[in-house]
Amino acid sequence: MRLLSLHIGQIADLPHGNVVVPSAIVKYPVEGPIMLGKEGLEGDQQADRINHGGPDKAVCVYPSEHYPYWKNRTGKPFPRAAFGENFTTTDLLEESITIGDTFRIGTATVQVSQPRGLCYKLAARNQLPLLTLWAQQTGLTGFYLRVLEPGTVEARTDFELLDRPGRGITIAELNRVM
Repeated sequence: MRLLSLHIGQIADLPHGNVVVPSAIVKYPVEGPIMLGKEGLEGDQQADRINHGGPDKAVCVYPSEHYPYWKNRTGKPFPRAAFGENFTTTDLLEESITIGDTFRIGTATVQVSQPRGLCYKLAARNQLPLLTLWAQQTGLTGFYLRVLEPGTVEARTDFELLDRPGRGITIAELNRVM
């Protein structure tokens, strides 16, 4: 379980059909250590604080293992952070991650809080109108972390599992229910 890369974004205009909407879904890689606080990564913004960000959605995680699927399905390459994630990871899949899993990453302690709810901005960002629907249908959504103990995080760092609740519900199961 590894953090391959981490990303932050600033609010900017995002074309969506005939309109332009504010969004921070376009994320850029960060090299070196960065502070992870209760509200997320230092310097990361969210345009819609009702649906994105906050203590239970401090970090958006997306597994790198999903990117080859999307390339095969669409014929389009997807760079890291194409799904607007803060953490691009390996070996942290929806089928194996449960609500309440607690990890140490760098000097921070984080906990899996909920599946990622996908919105139209994912489709707009990637110029694929059906991408949000496809991600929901496949369950390749990623998930959110809350921050239990702030600290610094850095790309190419391993996650250490600290606690897993008994009989936990996986992100995949919650996606199926929803």
